[in-house]
Amino acid sequence: MNRVLFERFVPCAAVAVLLPFPILGEDKGVPAPGETADAYPHLPGYKTRLSRGEEGIDNSIDAIFAEFEEAVSQVSSNDLRLSSLRGRPMVPPNFEAEWNRALQASFFGGESRVLRRLDDLYNTALANSHQIEVFKDLPLIRETGLQEADGAFDWEAFADARYTDSNRPTSSILDTGRAGRFLEDRAVGEYGVTKKLGTGAELTLSNRYSTLDNNSQFLLPNPQTGSELVVSLVQPLMRESGYHYQKAQVKIARLDSRMAASELVRQLEGHLLEINRAYWNVYLARAAYVQRSALVRQTRRIVGQLEARDEVDEDATASEALRANAALRRLEAQLTRSELAVKNAEARLRSLVNDPDHPLGGGGEVIPVTRPVLSSPWQDMQSVAYEALVNRAEVLQSVYQLQAGGIRRDIAKNELKPELNFVGEVGRYGLAGNRNLGGAFDDAGANDASWMVGLTLNQSLERNSQRSVYLRSEYELRQLKNRLRTTIDSVLLEALVAYREMMTAYRDMQGQYQAVIASREEMRSLQERLAQDADEDQSVGYQLQLILDALERNQVAEEEFLVSVVAYNTSFASLQRAKGTFLQHEDIQIVRDKMGDQWDDLYQLVLTRGGGKSAK
Repeated sequence: MNRVLFERFVPCAAVAVLLPFPILGEDKGVPAPGETADAYPHLPGYKTRLSRGEEGIDNSIDAIFAEFEEAVSQVSSNDLRLSSLRGRPMVPPNFEAEWNRALQASFFGGESRVLRRLDDLYNTALANSHQIEVFKDLPLIRETGLQEADGAFDWEAFADARYTDSNRPTSSILDTGRAGRFLEDRAVGEYGVTKKLGTGAELTLSNRYSTLDNNSQFLLPNPQTGSELVVSLVQPLMRESGYHYQKAQVKIARLDSRMAASELVRQLEGHLLEINRAYWNVYLARAAYVQRSALVRQTRRIVGQLEARDEVDEDATASEALRANAALRRLEAQLTRSELAVKNAEARLRSLVNDPDHPLGGGGEVIPVTRPVLSSPWQDMQSVAYEALVNRAEVLQSVYQLQAGGIRRDIAKNELKPELNFVGEVGRYGLAGNRNLGGAFDDAGANDASWMVGLTLNQSLERNSQRSVYLRSEYELRQLKNRLRTTIDSVLLEALVAYREMMTAYRDMQGQYQAVIASREEMRSLQERLAQDADEDQSVGYQLQLILDALERNQVAEEEFLVSVVAYNTSFASLQRAKGTFLQHEDIQIVRDKMGDQWDDLYQLVLTRGGGKSAK
């Protein structure tokens, strides 16, 4: 992918909480407040530089994206073009059906009406959903790995104190100068600090005191106190040397935390998509209940008209009345099932949102008031595919995995080298009689320092272990490149399927709308014909039966149109999810907030929508 195009496009088009693609150039760290609204709020600090190996991986990622950009540019299937929708009459955006108005009424006696908009439910879920609370902690848990990896470079303090009382037989007069037993009291204390540097060097500063008292004639002075102030340095020159090797675990931990942030985005999108579907399922269930209730009322009225026709033609009307009564009982049973569907759809929505004011199993009817979208699609497939390519959390996760694989390959390559270390030490040593610690320290400072430099070398002659690790890292890196391609393939397929589903849903809605119009016209013509016939005409009963049949056909057409409307509206949310822009579309952002004064580095993630806080 062209580097300049990529860096300019992502901050404008990426999901509001997705990370900017950190695959090109040096990591820029956390943006300044207000600099961009498109960045996940990463833990401050932990900046690192890119190695040549990492830059090579970034170039490979560029090449992979370039492959798929070319594939996206070739999307040209006729059924994916917006022009394919122009062959049949459009659905009027202001189309008003009876069920669209009536579903906001209270269906069940004694229940209060709870009017809910879809965006209000998103806000409520962000504030109260238990599942979202689980999702929000994942990046924070993974971020602790950054601090843990950086802890390898912390200053460490150490101290050691020992006292030894010896009483052992002598095997030589050289022990004490005479035969007998060797008696000795020795106390040793050491304290200091040590630190691992970014180059891999281990720096140690220590001060050791010791006191010694024994019965040897060769110890002078006796008793005596010694002081040793030593600075030592061990610097790897080949294996385990260099900034990039030492910072590798920090880089991997940072990529792991970013994978967790992408996973949070993916899970949030999935949960909100489920809320969207549950909301429209409530809309569907209530509207279907309205339709079936109306059909039951109309059927009941026709049954009454047929029963009133007994005086005109008792034999002919009886069979028609029996048939109409059977249809009425069947429709009443369907209405009972429809009532159950309404309550189950509401329960599903409540369980996803976890609104404390309207708990699962609580009272009140959840009534959707957001009007469905009936306008035609407006985005072309190529732009949808390109947005999915640069925005999907799954693609980001695969990119981070590939970057981490490149770092592990560089680690394994470094460990093929011999272990060659520079060793250096500078010290001052002092000695004083009796147990005079201050005198020993002063003596050390009054004399010249001692120093030592050297090299240590260690290398496996066959290097089987190191070579196997390096080969495995190369195979894994190749596998991760293909996994990125596979992920992009899946993402583009999902985007294409979601787009085609939306287009198909709109075509289906167009067809079902025409069926509704035709069904209503049939009803109108039958009603006009019935009004023109005299009451004594024996054909009226037959015409009522025709109207009854037409009512059922109209109800089927209306319900199928309703299903197509709901499918079309849920397809919009599915398409936003497939593009990876669901959260951006809903203006949902993530803010890092401190938990309190107890821990300076204890954070929580706050989800905001439309610029205001929605959840903690």
